[in-house]
Amino acid sequence: MHALLRTRRSLLALLLSLCAGGALAQAQPAPSTYEPSVGQVGKDVIWVPTPQALVDKMLTMAKVAPNDYVIDLGSGDGRTVVTAAKRGVRALGIEYNPDMVELSKHNAQKEGVSDRATFVKADLFKSDFSKATVITMFLLPDINLKLRPKILDLKPGTRIVSNTFTMGEWSSDESVNADEKEGCQSYCVAYLW
Repeated sequence: MHALLRTRRSLLALLLSLCAGGALAQAQPAPSTYEPSVGQVGKDVIWVPTPQALVDKMLTMAKVAPNDYVIDLGSGDGRTVVTAAKRGVRALGIEYNPDMVELSKHNAQKEGVSDRATFVKADLFKSDFSKATVITMFLLPDINLKLRPKILDLKPGTRIVSNTFTMGEWSSDESVNADEKEGCQSYCVAYLW
């Protein structure tokens, strides 16, 4: 009888350890398998990624430095935030699509910058981005216009950089182009305010 109890306890311990091991395995974040499609419809815009050559130029044009805090509105796959973080900057991506947020987190982890690059699933119209020193975006003109009141509330000196689309009658301080030699086929101009 004593041997039977010992065997039952051993089996119970084995089962518990297998269950615990399975739970631990499930707790680990799986690599993102989500693959966004260019042109997929989002809440306010369709997703078209900013070409990497233009991302680099946008951050350079904004004179991003290590003491900056970059916030990308509608951060998509996270490339602007990840690129800023690779420059040593703290950066936040605000994105409405939860799959894109998870993909962005995966991309930041893969690039080794998840300590500086964070992503949140949020509506940019309901988000507080007042701590930003640099705002980046690739949004449609009507969205840019709707954001102007929030932009006017930002602290003086905050730089705003937009891919392709302007802010209505606000004249930009500077613009820059990326070209085909740099891998930019479309949406290749950025504006700085």
